[in-house]
Amino acid sequence: MYGPQDDNEKIVFLQELRDVRALCSGPWVIAGDFNLIYQASNKNNNNLNRAIMGRFRRFLDDVEVKEIPLLGRKYTWSNERDDPTLVRLDRAFCSTDWEDIFPDSVLQSTTAGVSDHCPLVLGLKVCGKGKRIFHFESFWSKLPGFLDVVQQNWDAPVSSSCPAVERIFLKLQRLSKGLQRWSNRKIGNVKLHLAMAKDILHRLEVARDNRTLSQGEDWLRRKLKLHFLGLASLESTIARLRSRVLYLREGDANTSFFHQHAR
Repeated sequence: MYGPQDDNEKIVFLQELRDVRALCSGPWVIAGDFNLIYQASNKNNNNLNRAIMGRFRRFLDDVEVKEIPLLGRKYTWSNERDDPTLVRLDRAFCSTDWEDIFPDSVLQSTTAGVSDHCPLVLGLKVCGKGKRIFHFESFWSKLPGFLDVVQQNWDAPVSSSCPAVERIFLKLQRLSKGLQRWSNRKIGNVKLHLAMAKDILHRLEVARDNRTLSQGEDWLRRKLKLHFLGLASLESTIARLRSRVLYLREGDANTSFFHQHAR
């Protein structure tokens, strides 16, 4: 984006962006020099046009985008005077479904060089995969077979003459591995199962639009709907536990909301 400087043109500019968004369904990111701010902290003095700031805030609400935080810089433009005016004019916004696809997005600044604007680079975090850390899921205790796995792994003898504390450590270490194996067999990859169930359900419902389903197909469709409901509830529970958001009851959860908090 490169926004205009005239206030009247800024109003037209924001409406044009609304029109563009209306034509672009799905994940969306918009970045550049907006020549606009939406909060007083975006400028280092009190020379503010609050009416235009309010219009920019309403635009962001209307198109339902959130700002991608800029690392390392507070302002991105300077008028280069002895007592400079500093403003955050350059920024990037994205929709929540775009963030779901690129949860590790990072907005960084680079050297301004001859420009009075600070160039920005939108990319992804580079991180190597470390050793997987054991994470106890509190919903495990509600599943059949949980106590059997705990007892089987805990009661198995430890072939060591170590002190009691170290023996407990070895038992806990073995128990964590046993619970992880049990979880992989019992639950598996919830997201993968959800995607598979959703795909088969979609195929059956498309087929039902064009013909009568066979008795077996209709039975499968009903079973999959129940299976899908259970998996969706489990995914919501996992996201809720990861997010540490406790003020909403389980069952009232918007899963994407909790995923954002978990990140």
